Amino acid sequence: MPQAEPGSKGNRMELDAASPWASLRSGFLEKLDSAQQVRIFDLSARMVPTLHRWAARYPLIRRVRVWPLALSVAAAAPFSSVEALVAEARVSLWVFTLDDLFDEERVPERELMRRAERYRAIVRGEAIQPAGDSLANALREIRAELATYPLFEALGSVWADAMCGTIDGMTREYYWRLSCRRDEDFQLPSYEDYVANGLYSIGGPPHIWAAIITVADPSAARCVEHLSRMEKLSSTCIRLANDLQSYAKEIEEEKFNSVSIISHQLQAEGKPADKAIKAAELRVREIIAEGVEQLAELQAAGRSDTGHPEAAVADIARFVCDFYVNHDYHTFYTEGATLRGTPKAAVAAKA
Repeated sequence: MPQAEPGSKGNRMELDAASPWASLRSGFLEKLDSAQQVRIFDLSARMVPTLHRWAARYPLIRRVRVWPLALSVAAAAPFSSVEALVAEARVSLWVFTLDDLFDEERVPERELMRRAERYRAIVRGEAIQPAGDSLANALREIRAELATYPLFEALGSVWADAMCGTIDGMTREYYWRLSCRRDEDFQLPSYEDYVANGLYSIGGPPHIWAAIITVADPSAARCVEHLSRMEKLSSTCIRLANDLQSYAKEIEEEKFNSVSIISHQLQAEGKPADKAIKAAELRVREIIAEGVEQLAELQAAGRSDTGHPEAAVADIARFVCDFYVNHDYHTFYTEGATLRGTPKAAVAAKA
């Protein structure tokens, strides 16, 4: 559990060595007081058993992501109930798993596209025949759970559009990747086209609208335009932060992202490759910082009754962008923590 050091400036977290968060470095959390930190870690610990049991029913879902994702969701919306946070986290666990299917190309192209169309239909609430596809069953369950929240009636179609946008975004990236390998004359997309697609393929929009629905502030339904502006900014920041974190790995895998696109543009203008890469990384960091600043302004101008919807949208970007500086959601446990570790907050929750 985190504790503030007596007489110290700030709130440096002190975590038990056996905790799954023992290796965590989070500037976002260190800015909070110890009571807020405890609240977030406690919520996370309470979420994890339910998420593990749910994910265990769907073998494609990689449960190594449960702990860091639970922490992210709780950090962004510590005013929500455990049940609401679990519903929100399931959306992102599903999106991570779909990304694995597209990214790792474990499914033949024709079957992958058939599945993508099936998932779009499920998201829209269309009646389709059951299929031997565990992710389809998981998605049905996710949608059914979100539909139990009163705001789903007003915002369910917005969430569905966001999830379909994510499926479409992953599909487009999949074909970009194939074209890049097969076509010697393939032209990289522009930075603008890449980001317009990438803010969806990272899964930000469906996660954010699920958060807004489960936060359960009825006034969010009249703030859709304002929250949509925030959602686009938040998702863009998350996309770019992920690009910075994964750039070196993606170069090895012959993939491209915002860093390589900007670097390529700079090299075309005559800048040497090594300097172009550094300049591209700097520019992406600047864009993230500008986006986070704009999010703060939009949050301050919030129009909901509680301010919780705006906080959830802004703080998921703040937490995740900070998290990606030191970690990622796929290898967090290789950094020293253990899946068997149980935080003191979890023990306290059972007492």
